[in-house]
Amino acid sequence: MKYYFLILILFYSNLLFPKEEMTRVLEGSVSYISSQNIYVKFKSTEGIQAGDTLFIKDKNNYLPAIKVDYISSTSCAGVSITNKKIEINTLVYAFIFDEVNDTTAVETELTEAAAIVPAVIPAVTSTEIDTKTSLEPVPTTSGRDSIQSYSNFTNQSSRFDYQRWRYTFQLNANRIGGSGFSYSQYLSFAYRASDWNYISSNLEDAFRVYNLSMNYSFNDATSLWFGRHLNSKISNVGPIDGLQFETGVGGWSFGAAVGSRPTLDNMGWDFNLFEYGAYVYRADAVANGNMFNTLGYFTQTNDFKTDRRFIYYQHSNSAIENTRIFLSTEVDLYKIVYGESQSEFSLTSLYTSINFRPSDLFSLFLSYDARKNVIYYETFKSFADSVYENETRQGFRTRLTLKPVKNLYLGIDYGYRFRRGDPKPANNYGGYITYSQIPGIESSATASFNRINSSYVNGDIWSFNLSRPIVYGVGLWLGYRFTTYQFREGIPDLTQQSASVGLSTYLLKPVILNFTYEGNFESTQTSGRFLANLTYRF
Repeated sequence: MKYYFLILILFYSNLLFPKEEMTRVLEGSVSYISSQNIYVKFKSTEGIQAGDTLFIKDKNNYLPAIKVDYISSTSCAGVSITNKKIEINTLVYAFIFDEVNDTTAVETELTEAAAIVPAVIPAVTSTEIDTKTSLEPVPTTSGRDSIQSYSNFTNQSSRFDYQRWRYTFQLNANRIGGSGFSYSQYLSFAYRASDWNYISSNLEDAFRVYNLSMNYSFNDATSLWFGRHLNSKISNVGPIDGLQFETGVGGWSFGAAVGSRPTLDNMGWDFNLFEYGAYVYRADAVANGNMFNTLGYFTQTNDFKTDRRFIYYQHSNSAIENTRIFLSTEVDLYKIVYGESQSEFSLTSLYTSINFRPSDLFSLFLSYDARKNVIYYETFKSFADSVYENETRQGFRTRLTLKPVKNLYLGIDYGYRFRRGDPKPANNYGGYITYSQIPGIESSATASFNRINSSYVNGDIWSFNLSRPIVYGVGLWLGYRFTTYQFREGIPDLTQQSASVGLSTYLLKPVILNFTYEGNFESTQTSGRFLANLTYRF
């Protein structure tokens, strides 16, 4: 009904204003697919703008498929935003609004538009006809700034009462001034209010840099980064302070990095933690979806002595319809035993998961995790010398989600974790039931249960949450949790009740304001936490 309502609004607005708009559909086809972008050929791109969405047709529906980043007079290029397979010669559609004066023509076009419902038509404003013949970079800027205040208070010792402030600054400026340069940052400044006198003279102790880098794109396939950059293709390595280079051909990308890793305690710069490595990345369109593979090799040092040497492999694919498979693993190639350097081939971590969602009514998630502690032989010399066995911790998790009727969701999950030497495995299982848009009160409610059973604690957690919009742009949620833990080794058992309330407002978009309070009540003590968050997005 909402699509027909949209059509009626467009129809009557055309009768009220002298200048009218008419919708037309442009048909194009995929001409080339690179490792980063999909290229679409049209007879003319007149009316298409950067940021618009292109669609593919699935039976009688139009599905969002490509976000436009580059435009020429006859071609567009952008990134895929769908899990559907896109191949060479796939038909792609753009919906364009044109101004006309003839309301009869408008009625005709709206009648034709009704025939393609439920297509989602992107908002497009008028634009100059692009007469250039090459795809040009489109500058974009986005970011988020936030201020958070977190307060903790109890009826016990005042040393547990404190207030913590956190400021974050995120910015992404792509293709600055239409050039090949881009800039990104993610900065944080956090401290306890009681420590301000010290922090004001030692700002570096509160300041964290998670990303601060410049990028230059020579072309669609070749880029250079300088600064602290977290590369999504080798995210397991973490952020690197230095230079990173990547180039590609066809579905292949080849990259290299040289620099240092941040310090473990405060994310500071330490060029004595020198590291270098390289990786190869492959993207393919297969069967019903896509497939991505990354293989990397890295050496990390401390004072230019080998700290760790390992290879890294990551794989994901959606080749099986409605199924997403993911695998990530690391293999260490170096160790020191009693002061002697040795080469080895030791599996450090393995994680794999399958997410199967054949319909909106049913989904199944399975995962397996096996990992050892990562040992940096130079950084933790005294510890490494005492390690004879580094046992592998293994875990398994499954989650089943059902939607038997509209607005009703049921879920159950189970987890298992074991390491040789533990008295017994750890198990946890639970479930939840959610009903959204409850008639009469227009609220969503969730009830959940979780049980934990391990070698050191057994416990149950019951919870109930209720959320609803108060007025447009303002939301309220309430929560209650009952927790019981029985500990071993002489630790007193815990029985705790918790109540929480939250308020969020979007009235001042793009400013978001959230308040959350949680009170915890035990037999001998009470405590509370209050969180206020102010976020500005641009």
